[in-house]
Amino acid sequence: MILYRGSLKSCNYGCSYCPFSKRKMIRKELEQDKRQWERFVESLCKRARVLDIHGLLVAPYGEALIHPWYWEGLARLSALDQIEAVGAQTNLSFSLEWALEIFCGAGGQADKLRLWATFHPEMISAGAFAAKCTAVQQAGIALCAGAVGVPEDLPAIGQLRAALPEQVYLWINKMDGLGRFYTEEERDAFSKIDPYFIRELMYPVGDASKCRGRLFVEADGRMRACNLSLPYEENWYDWEEGAPAVRCRRRVCSCYLAYGGREDFMNGVLFGRHPLFRNLRRSKAVFLDIEGTLIPKGSAGVPARTAAELAALAVDKICLFFATTLPYGEALRRCQGVRHLFRGGVFAGGAHVRLERGDEVLESFRYLEPDVFSEVERLEGDHRVLAYRNGEGIYKITLLRPRRRPWGEADAGRIWEAVPKRSREGLRYFLEGHCMQIVAADADKAGGVAQICAWIGVSPGEVAAAGDSEEDEGMLRQIDLIKYGGDSRIGI
Repeated sequence: MILYRGSLKSCNYGCSYCPFSKRKMIRKELEQDKRQWERFVESLCKRARVLDIHGLLVAPYGEALIHPWYWEGLARLSALDQIEAVGAQTNLSFSLEWALEIFCGAGGQADKLRLWATFHPEMISAGAFAAKCTAVQQAGIALCAGAVGVPEDLPAIGQLRAALPEQVYLWINKMDGLGRFYTEEERDAFSKIDPYFIRELMYPVGDASKCRGRLFVEADGRMRACNLSLPYEENWYDWEEGAPAVRCRRRVCSCYLAYGGREDFMNGVLFGRHPLFRNLRRSKAVFLDIEGTLIPKGSAGVPARTAAELAALAVDKICLFFATTLPYGEALRRCQGVRHLFRGGVFAGGAHVRLERGDEVLESFRYLEPDVFSEVERLEGDHRVLAYRNGEGIYKITLLRPRRRPWGEADAGRIWEAVPKRSREGLRYFLEGHCMQIVAADADKAGGVAQICAWIGVSPGEVAAAGDSEEDEGMLRQIDLIKYGGDSRIGI
């Protein structure tokens, strides 16, 4: 994903708080911006596949979409098979008919177009802006709308929410320069408009390791990971391949263009494959791995920001489910601070599936044959054997080693070969550090997700999930999902 910011530093609006409304660019400066943009587009057309680039968002200082060359460039890029989405931040002040004539005339694909539209109450009424958003949406263009969270603008922003189509996401950005914290009443009012406003009030800690899947490119070719980070030594026009080493000293990612492009699982859950466009997925259910996803490696529990985001999902009436290799009781213990937000899930790697619906509980287990436990218990080695039961039935066996001696494939293979062949045919195993887990061969997270989807009456294409291990792979392939961890990228 690429963010592009040209040398454009002017706007056709005159908002009192914005420096770019107070400066008009002369013709020579606009011509320079046009040349720089066209050079960039030309280079991206040639190199998108080699550099594995799939999306572009123009994030200008000022208003870019009143200039025809931006529409022409977006059209060229959208026509590339490699490019999945293109778009820009805009105040929507352009004529939609004029813009689409240029865009479509240049071969643009409207289904790839994404607009991030910002409402400026000083310049346009809520009703007029909502009408523009509706027209854009009716033209088949994906759109999000939003505004800066100025407390004095709450009435106008509330009017906008009421006038917009329900499916258009209205985001709120925290106001910089407020000079004080939001009051509880202000925070609640903005959160009723944007359930995910809490993300603006709890910025994530800076982490360069999460910023490998995006680039911020300036008019002269300078590159950064995002608009807040330090520039790379490489220039866009000299860079050939291999991701530059991210350079960042930020304590927190204090801007959506910064935190929205990170490889954080919640970005993908909320906004899909290209979170920087800020278009909500609106999934009907979300399935989340625990160890390494909800609870980062080395952490004792679910971080406060993640807990707040989960609460926002629940407020937005999205069903939350665990998808974990942990048994039910251990999963609840590890996630006790957020457990009340979840309606059950997939446990023990798919051997136990549970749906909690009011006072009703639906459960299914994949039991092992009765003699399997005794056969495994007789195996020699530096491990203990634990059985997980529901009544008399065993649904998971764990071979537990000391933490200092994690399982390797060679050791696990020898143990596995020692299990009688007639038993092995109905089993599978997977390794998690010092634990070798044995479950029924037909028990996995993908099957568990499918079971819950059937119970709640949704299709796999209507849900989202995140995980970070091989045990999540089947689940992630099954539906429109996201993997995080290791060297993986966001993938939907």
